[in-house]
Formats: sequence, structure tokens, C-alpha cells
Amino acid sequence: PICVDIRGRLYTNYQMTPGGHWDGWMTNSWSFGGYPDPVYELCASQQHEGEAQLWVLDYKRQLWTIQQDKQGNWLQWQGNWNKPPGNTVFKKMAAVWQGITRGTRFWAITENGKLVSCAQAMPSGAWGAWSDWPLTPHDLKKNPPVLPAEWIEVSACMEGDGKAVLWGLDTHLQLWAMWQDSPGGKWGPWVGPNWENSPKLRNIAAVETMVKKGGDTIHGACIWGLTHDYIPVFNEQSRPSANWFGWSEGSFKNTLRGYEITAARQNNQSARVWVVSNDQVLVSQQ
Repeated sequence: PICVDIRGRLYTNYQMTPGGHWDGWMTNSWSFGGYPDPVYELCASQQHEGEAQLWVLDYKRQLWTIQQDKQGNWLQWQGNWNKPPGNTVFKKMAAVWQGITRGTRFWAITENGKLVSCAQAMPSGAWGAWSDWPLTPHDLKKNPPVLPAEWIEVSACMEGDGKAVLWGLDTHLQLWAMWQDSPGGKWGPWVGPNWENSPKLRNIAAVETMVKKGGDTIHGACIWGLTHDYIPVFNEQSRPSANWFGWSEGSFKNTLRGYEITAARQNNQSARVWVVSNDQVLVSQQ
């Protein structure tokens, strides 16, 4: 995981082996020179050779990125990444790896709550231009179409069948979702509000999951959220494109209250979630 503390300083920690022990937290010394400081927001995604790419927003809302090489070493920071159009600045972002032939897609929420996106063109890996993301069904019924509420959070993951899933939260704490119709294919319409009867949420994190049934390994997806009263909850699939089990009534023995959440799939294929508690303690579960 890569984290930012309340002073805006980056920290990272990594596993020595898949699913194994963690090496320990390091601060900005893990990357040499020219790094953004202080940092406001961050997200990350896998790339085509298994290396990671990290994006951060500094306190001036400037967008930075840094990548690993094939050996896992971090390269140089790049400022003003894929320059947003005009004077656009971002406040939240998410990215998802869609496979070797389809690359990564990146989303960002602008200061006025608008959702925009850009994507890689494979096999070159070059990033395309920014474009506005589709409006929700409620928006499209209006003439002219306008947003009834701003976006405040966005998260995405793979389902395990090559299709990506996107979730967004609006200012009413309502959850929306949309899927690709095929691996790397077109995106369907937004489904919501309060997708799958979700509670009001203030933060979300999505992750591809793995379930072992007999001798088979089945991948699905899981969406975590923090409710309006800071309780971690989740909803997951048993397999790609399957029905969802329904929202949990709590987790972490129902004692944790948190204000930040993120999740990732580990190299041993299991998913792990991290929560920053209201006491500013980092808690994790896999």
C-alpha cells in the first residue's frame, strides 16, 4: 500500500513474498528527487508487465505520476501528467487495469464535481485525451441535462472475466454503478441511485476477489464502503457477472469506525482492505 499522512507526506510498504510479511513503512526516501510534497490524494493501478503506476494530487491540485520498471524499481516523478484541459483541476481519482490488450483507464472528479476520464491506447501505452464521462439516467431526463448532485468519490476494479466495473458516490451519498458489456468494450448506463439497496455511503473502494470452490478458482468483485456513520460495509459476488450477496451489516467485529478506505488484490490473488479509523489507526483485513 501507499499512504499519505495528515501532513501530506507519502509512505509505502510492500510484501517480501506474495501474501507474506511486509517490509515496513518508508517515507519519501523510497523515490529519489522531484517528488510532490505535500500530497492531497492518490490512486494506483497495475500496468502491462505487472509493474505499478501511482498518481497523486499535490496541495495545489497538480497531477503527478510515477511508475515502476519491470524489476519493480520506481522511476522518476512526472509533473503535470497528461495535462487536463484548460484550467481544470481534480479533487478525487481512480484507475483500473483492463488487461494487456486494453491498458488502463483513469477517472478524475473535477473541483466542480464533474467526472472525466482518459485511457491508454495499446500496444503503445500512450494516453489519450480527456473526455466527459456519461451522465446518470436522472441527469439525462432533464433538458438540458444537468447534474442533480456533484460526484464526491469514484472507484473501479475488474470483475474477473475481463470486464471492468465503476462505482461513484454523489453528494447525496448515493451509490451508482456501471459495467463494460465485454472485456475492454463499451460501458453500459449508470445503475442507481443506491445501487443494490446500498446504505448512504461517504467513501468507497473496489477490488477484484478470489473464491476457491473445489479445485476451481473463481474471480469476482467486491465493493467496500464507509457508511454515513463511518461503519465499514461491503457487497460481493460469488463469480463474475453473478448476483450480489447483499450489503453486510458491518465488519471488523462491528467495532471499527473509519473515515478512509482502500483495497487491492495481492500477488497471491487474495484481496485485502485497509481502513483508517476515526482514531487515525490503520486497520487491515484480507
